[in-house]
Amino acid sequence: MAAQQIVAEEFETARRLLDFLEADGFVVDTAIWALDEEGRGRLFIVPRGRGDDTLRETIRVAQTIVDHRDELPGRYDLRYSVVKPENEIVQAVKVATAPDGRVRGAYHNGTYVDEAFILRPAA
Repeated sequence: MAAQQIVAEEFETARRLLDFLEADGFVVDTAIWALDEEGRGRLFIVPRGRGDDTLRETIRVAQTIVDHRDELPGRYDLRYSVVKPENEIVQAVKVATAPDGRVRGAYHNGTYVDEAFILRPAA
């Protein structure tokens, strides 16, 4: 029960972060929140533009978290990565897309994702 509460809080923080990023002008191409082997979530953010400067975009996400720290109480537990569209998790989830955004048992090219949610679909 406690683990489910933690996962729910991580998920909500990830959703709110995406809203703040977009309000601040950060254009998200795809955002996927996936559970890892330990049952912890990680937000995978693919910025629009597909540039090679993921470090700059990662810093921008971190700055948005700092700018909205009062509205993101779960920010310390949030795990996120700014990735390219070719990321293996992103590819596996996109292949197994479900109408409601919830994906279970996605497998693609050697990568398995037990459960994920597509928070921002690719355009």
